[in-house]
Amino acid sequence: MTTESDLQKEIRTLLRSCRIGFIATQGKAGPESSMAPYALHGESVLLHLSRLARHTANISEHPSAGFMICTPEKAAASPLALPRLSLQGSVVPVPVDELASAKQTYLHNIPDAEPLFGFADFCLYRLAPEYIHWVGGFGSARSISPATWKKITASDGVG
Repeated sequence: MTTESDLQKEIRTLLRSCRIGFIATQGKAGPESSMAPYALHGESVLLHLSRLARHTANISEHPSAGFMICTPEKAAASPLALPRLSLQGSVVPVPVDELASAKQTYLHNIPDAEPLFGFADFCLYRLAPEYIHWVGGFGSARSISPATWKKITASDGVG
């Protein structure tokens, strides 16, 4: 049986090993998904999105979104057993008073994004997870409480 400490370590390992996730938004014709690099800033997931992208237009209409982070596939492993984390919450622009800190955090994790910060259509958004679900592999799935998420994303935990 996985202990709470082991669970937190597994999730931290996933968060440290992946810099992309998949955002699911509500489009005009139904659900849409797309890939998005991310960084953690406190308990929030930072997304640097273009206002020209469909997912950003969808968020402006329906801020509720899902975000999936999945272990990269390896040839020897079954894709059915890949550890993954599913987050749900509202995606909103980062408040002005948090923008400098959020930008620094994002660029620390995604340095290739530096030139995009000069484009007027890009904006930093944050997803504050309200529901968190972890699948650690076959027979290992559970909801993660906000208190546990806070421990996992503490500054000394992931960043």
